[in-house]
Amino acid sequence: MNDTSPEIEAFLKARYAAMTGSERALMALQMFETAQQIVLSSLDPGLSESERRRELCRRFYGDALARAVFPAAGT
Repeated sequence: MNDTSPEIEAFLKARYAAMTGSERALMALQMFETAQQIVLSSLDPGLSESERRRELCRRFYGDALARAVFPAAGT
């Protein structure tokens, strides 16, 4: 799905191209941190810190990796 007009898409592409690699990396890091905060804010506040980390891992990377990294949680 693409609901962005060609004019806006061209504008954004030019803006991103004008950024340094460091600026693009910082933007990506900030976006990832925001996504993490959104997921963490949706979790049950009663979860332990380990359970919160496992659930964050599960939501971002899937069940298999979460089970491999946090094998004892939830068993």
